[in-house]
Amino acid sequence: MIERTRQPGYFAKPDVLTAGQRRIVWISVLGGALIRFLYVMVLHRATDHVYSDMQDYLLRALRYFGPERQQIDDTIHPPGTVIFLAVLHRLDTTWNAEMLVQWLLSLGVMALVWLIARRLYGTQTAVVALAITSVYFPFIHYAGLYLAENPFTFFSLLAMRLFIVAIDARDALRAAACAGLAGVAAGLAISFKNSLFAPLLLLCLVYVAYSIKYRRPHVAAVVVSAVVGLCVLALPMTVRCTRLNEGRVCPTATNFASNVLMGHYGEKGSFRWHDRRRNFDFVYESPSTVDRGYTEPVDLDFGVYDAAANLALARDWIRDHPAQALRLSFLHVYDLFAGPRLWPHAELWNIDLGVLWQRLFWLLVLPAAFARIAMRAPSMLTLEAGSLPEWILFAPLLGLMGTVFLTLGEVRYRIPFDGLLIILAARGYVAGGRHVLRQFSAACSNPASAH
Repeated sequence: MIERTRQPGYFAKPDVLTAGQRRIVWISVLGGALIRFLYVMVLHRATDHVYSDMQDYLLRALRYFGPERQQIDDTIHPPGTVIFLAVLHRLDTTWNAEMLVQWLLSLGVMALVWLIARRLYGTQTAVVALAITSVYFPFIHYAGLYLAENPFTFFSLLAMRLFIVAIDARDALRAAACAGLAGVAAGLAISFKNSLFAPLLLLCLVYVAYSIKYRRPHVAAVVVSAVVGLCVLALPMTVRCTRLNEGRVCPTATNFASNVLMGHYGEKGSFRWHDRRRNFDFVYESPSTVDRGYTEPVDLDFGVYDAAANLALARDWIRDHPAQALRLSFLHVYDLFAGPRLWPHAELWNIDLGVLWQRLFWLLVLPAAFARIAMRAPSMLTLEAGSLPEWILFAPLLGLMGTVFLTLGEVRYRIPFDGLLIILAARGYVAGGRHVLRQFSAACSNPASAH
């Protein structure tokens, strides 16, 4: 028999903030804002760290509004980061506006973690999640660089927040409107990094499965509106990429195929693509291969944007070495969580803060987050209504793991999704604390039973 929920929404109404919680929130917001401002505007100015990917983004941004026409090599990455930098540089050639916007987006990440946690789990969990996020160093670090991670994190979390409001809405119009905005926000996120496709797909599948089981209303309106909102930006990006790629279809960018090759071509170091016809060379070395000590270079006589050639070479290697290819796939997932440091390195005052923070992540965030998932796994597998918050947070992480399983992984790819892990960890801490208090109260009220 199909159950029907009697509640108007999936999630409980958040509790009102207590005086103590309000103080923690203000300290977290003001402290987090100050730390981010000092790091982004003073201690780690993006203008002082221009190399590797950052140099490529910056050079393309500087020529974006110039007379030079975009070429096929502009399809290697989605266009959002270049346009973002180009527009802000056009407004302010000193780059101060860019750094200020990065700071504001980082504050927005804090706000969105708070809003998502409060909507899913209530005020106590949201307070703990906000306190962690306010000092979460990777979110601070990537705001001080010419990279896609900070805006990608913001728009990904914004899409999730809007989607949560949509699936919990009481009327179809509100559900469709919020879902459409969620799709647009997801499209903006994909314009910076295209690693959001699989997380979005799994999140939608989970929502549809719960909606079918509990006969939730507005399912079609939510799904259709979200897809339409996503297509508003995804389709123009695909048309642009296909045009620059000489008619070969590519959704937003061409780097998926090269990532598959790099992730499944043995224990190699740097990859060097040489497109002699266009006189364009491209070199990439994954930080994870550096950490694992892979040094053998690979030289290829075709362009990095040649998806057919990249996939054909990867397919041949996987066919000849299936066991090692499978091992590499699992290593990519492992590297997401177990990588020893951030890239780019986060050295400040001769201390690699990225290495230090990864150890704190292993100690304080990852165990609590996965313990929460392990504890809730039985109810998640049976799609109990109360387990939907865990699925909303865990499904995108599963999608990310699936993406790097097929391509390649490193810690930097996980950072934009760390807000979800933080919320899960915060919920784990709150639930654990409540359990301890209940046990303590029971022992105090009945001392004889404690012996």
